Amino acid sequence: MSARTQSAGTSRAEFMRAANDELTKFERREREFRKNDRDERAKTLQLPVEKYDTEDWRARKPSSLLHRT
Repeated sequence: MSARTQSAGTSRAEFMRAANDELTKFERREREFRKNDRDERAKTLQLPVEKYDTEDWRARKPSSLLHRT
């Protein structure tokens, strides 16, 4: 493999790694923004804010005893 081809592959790999890191940071900020926005709207509407398990965000845990099943 020529030096130019190897250099291009390395540059692309570095670019993809940086792009992936930026996307991960953006997704984290977006999730935090949505959570804060949702909580703020719930507080404005005086709705109970639901708690989510950090390990499994799909598991809903109601914040009040009124939601027991």
